[in-house]
Amino acid sequence: MTATLIIVALVPVIAMAAGLARRKWPTDVAADARGIALQTVIVMVVLLAIAGGVATVLLSRGQDAITEVENQNITIATRFTDAATCANAGFTWDATNTVCT
Repeated sequence: MTATLIIVALVPVIAMAAGLARRKWPTDVAADARGIALQTVIVMVVLLAIAGGVATVLLSRGQDAITEVENQNITIATRFTDAATCANAGFTWDATNTVCT
């Protein structure tokens, strides 16, 4: 039983010591930091490219919507209050009810 406890306690310690001895800490840590920085830059560039594409689509669709609204005839005849402006806008003046139609 004692031998089993010693083995259970010592095997992870020996494995970790062997791993640390085999590994070159300063160069691996620096390489890991450079790799993480490069990955971060790549992810940021991809996200910026996606944001640029979305902005381009939004701007073009917005321009299409503006053009569509500008091409519609949205003039409301009831906002004209006298016969002259009603006739100038292309509507007819109803003199009996004094409204532009």
